[in-house]
Amino acid sequence: MVLKKPEIEELLKMNQDHYCGGEKAHVCLKIVAIADLPTRFGDFQIVAFYNNEDEKEHVALVHGDVSGKEDVPVRLHSECLTGDAIGSLRCDCRDQLTMALTTVAQMDNGIVLYLRQEGRGIGLIN
Repeated sequence: MVLKKPEIEELLKMNQDHYCGGEKAHVCLKIVAIADLPTRFGDFQIVAFYNNEDEKEHVALVHGDVSGKEDVPVRLHSECLTGDAIGSLRCDCRDQLTMALTTVAQMDNGIVLYLRQEGRGIGLIN
């Protein structure tokens, strides 16, 4: 994968004491974990981060070298437990996620941003 263990440890150490609280005049991200993630779609690195805008944890599934690159393909996917994990036929979320991961894995590089549900009335309880 692109980030090697020393680079990951350095990045996590830099973010360890990073504070995203207080005024929300700007979006602040705090990286909390990075790991290699081999999948049936291809090899990714999973980057877990905290976001002060919605105060939730999200992940970026990174394929290939995206460091310093421009025009990196990015697909946003909103969490859908019933569709993504359980395979509910009431939505096509799982199919969308599968297509995104398949497509990105076939490219030189790309990112699938998996965003925790933002509470707009389509979550698990709703």
